This record gives sequence, C-alpha cells and structure tokens, in this order.
Amino acid sequence: MLGGKRKSTLFFLLLTISILLAPNFNVIRNFTVSATPNSDSVNLQKANVLWEKTYGGTGDDRAFYAITVADGFAVVGSSTSFKQDKTVAWVLKLDHDGNMLWNQTFFQGAGSEFRYVLGLDDGFLLVGNVFLPSGDADGYVVRVDAEGNLRWNITLGGEKVDKLFSAVKTQDGFVLVGLTYSFGNDSEVWVVKTDVSGNVVWNKTYGGAIEDAGRAIAATEDNHYVVAGYTNSMGNGDYDFLLLKIDASGNLLWNKTYGGSQSDKAYAIAETAGGCVVVGDTRSKGEGDNDAWIIKVDLNGDLVWDKTVGGEGFDMPNCVTVSNYGGYLVGGFTFSFGNGERDFWLFKVDDQGNVLWSCTVGRSAFEEAYTVLEVAANEFVMVGWTNSIGQGHYDFYLAKVSVENSSDGLSVYQFVASALILVAIVLSVLIVLFFLIRRYVNQKISRQNMNSVLKRDA
Repeated sequence: MLGGKRKSTLFFLLLTISILLAPNFNVIRNFTVSATPNSDSVNLQKANVLWEKTYGGTGDDRAFYAITVADGFAVVGSSTSFKQDKTVAWVLKLDHDGNMLWNQTFFQGAGSEFRYVLGLDDGFLLVGNVFLPSGDADGYVVRVDAEGNLRWNITLGGEKVDKLFSAVKTQDGFVLVGLTYSFGNDSEVWVVKTDVSGNVVWNKTYGGAIEDAGRAIAATEDNHYVVAGYTNSMGNGDYDFLLLKIDASGNLLWNKTYGGSQSDKAYAIAETAGGCVVVGDTRSKGEGDNDAWIIKVDLNGDLVWDKTVGGEGFDMPNCVTVSNYGGYLVGGFTFSFGNGERDFWLFKVDDQGNVLWSCTVGRSAFEEAYTVLEVAANEFVMVGWTNSIGQGHYDFYLAKVSVENSSDGLSVYQFVASALILVAIVLSVLIVLFFLIRRYVNQKISRQNMNSVLKRDA
C-alpha cells in the first residue's frame, strides 16, 4: 500500500493534470475554427490532383455546371469552337475517369448556352439561354435521352432579356428560376413551372422597383421552394442577398434580405435539415476586395449563422453542396491564394460555418470552378474552365483531387486528450473516495478501541 504522503502526492498530481488538460482540450476542439465573421483565415491544406482533363477546341469553351450520374458525370456549358463566331450550348457525358462517352451541341438564335443540368430517369434536362440577334435573350430548356438525343426543347421569355440559371425537379414537372426584364419592373426574379413535356403551368415574377434576380432554387422538406438571388430594390445596401419562399403554385410565402452597406449577391443554395445554406460574394463583410459569404437560415428565413471566408484579393464562391460526411462544400475561385492569376478554390465548413479546411487547384493563368462533386471521402471532382492548359482561349476543365485533411489528426488528438481527462478525473474521484472511506473506517476502529478501553477501565 502507498504511504499517506505518496497518496496525497498522486491525488494532487492527477488533479493538476485534469485541470491543465481541460482548457487545452478546449483549444484543441476550437482549433479548426479558422473563419469568423471578419476573418480571412482559411486553413489551407494540400490538394493532390489524381487526374485532370480539358475539353474543347481553339475557341472559348466554358463549363458552368455538372452532376454525378451512375456511370460518370454530365457537364454543361458553352463553346465557340464548333461554329465560327457563334456560341453553342454543349453537354458532355464522361465516365468516372473523365473520359468522354458522348457530347452533343445545340444551337438556337444567334447563340445558346447551358447553365444547369438535372439528371432524370431516362436522360437529362438542360437549362440555359438563347441569345437573340437583337441582343436580348430567352430562357432555353432542352430535354434529351440518356445518349443526349433531343426529345423536346422550348424557349421562354418576352421581348427583352430573360435568363434561366437553375432548376429543380418536381413530381409532375420542373420549376425553373432566373431573371426577367420582360415581365414586371426592371429586372425581377423569374420562376416558371412546366410539366414533364415542357408546357408552361405557371409563370411568375417577384421583386421591387429596381433590380432583382433569381440564381438558384432548392426544394425544402416542407414541400415548398426557396429561391436565392439578390436585390437592389430592398435591403441595406447596394445589393443584398435575397431569399424568397414559394409554395407549389408559386404563391409567395415570405421574402427576406441579408447584407450590409455594400454589394452582397447570392448564387447558390443547398437544402439541409431544418433550412437552407446559401453562398455568394460580399463586399460588405470581410477584409478583402471580395469574399465568400455563407449564411444558414431556418425554414422561416431567420438567420441561424453567417460567416465570411477569403483573403486580401478577390474571392468568389459559385456553388455549395451538402457533404456526405457532414458539413458543406463550397467551390469557386480565388485571387488571394494558389499559383496563378486565379485558381479553383474549394473549402469545407461544418454545420456552424467554421472552416475545416481549404485548398486550391491551378497553374499560372486562370481557372474558375463552378461545381464541386464529392465522389468519396476527401475526394472531389471540380468542374469549370481554364486557360492554363488545353487548346483554346478557355477549355472545360475537370480535376479530381484528394485533400490531406489535417482535422482527422486533430480528431484523434482530441480523443486522446479527452480520454486522459476522463481517466484523471475518475482516478481523482476514486482516490478521494478511498481517503474518505479509509478515514471513516479508521475513525470507527478508533471509537471501538476507545469503547473497549473505557469498558475495561470501568
């Protein structure tokens, strides 16, 4: 058995360890919090390029969106490599290694582009715009089969500029979102519902007296839709994030703005449990020329949290997706970090908006990412365009990367630290109990001995 002095020494040693580890554990736990509302820290990690591919000719070829399908990827954008001085809408089907399976071009008016793609059971819905000889534009929607062959196409719009940027599938058709100058005052948020054959079910606009635009749409868990964009008709500043919620018939349930005194524009939205996460760029917040701004709202549009992420230069987020491993992935491009004039930029935030890690991909010239696809744990395919490599002025560019995420190591350290704290606390409690029980037993023995002595003396 240990002597009294040794027991006391051990007790105080364990107590001291637990006291010292507790605040250090909090520091470890919060170490990955590298972006606060006015912070430019992005916790840069190394991105290993597993493969990279370019697609295009001698012209200007730009990818705007991509999705994962069972046997690879579908990528959409625009190209000037197929027709001299003309822009054509371009869709590519790729396998999991980026090898082209097929590609199709679609030309309307004075030119056309695709800005979004939806995967369907029997093919794809391609959403974009037609450029008119007058300089105006109409929305352009194309449905193709699994091999890219045309099933039907429609143009939507009025006499002025009308553009579509995003869409969501419903049980009986599609809801498309964009902006319109043909209907309402100035530019307004434009939402169109079609059936599965492309027939218009309803066509509605939302906005004020100046300039409003819709850029993305998400279906919510309560069977409604939230549209994200920006407004100069209301809010605090030059532009503000604009969110509006509509029901299945397009009736407005609420609309809210978020922003500061300068320009804040939302470009992408992802539905998550209990609300939505929205990303865009901000000049009101942060400390750089332009920073990424992420907000989370509940189903009533009330702000849950907001964070800015960026450096001293111009940093632009273009997409957001819910990670299969928790948190959210934000992609875009950055002038603040990386190798070139601007690089692909990818970062991950947790469900409180804290930046877990960030990485860049690029060479000496220009790269812009518009989609991030999570293909495995810490593996991603980034989609956009480049003029660092390839054949033309810009080329479609896909890069599959893995990220060496140091937060995994921190998690192990956190586990070890918490285990040491628990062991120290348990041992301290056991020692205290041991002392108390021993003291009680000794006192009882002493009383018994004293009673024995008193009885004997009596």
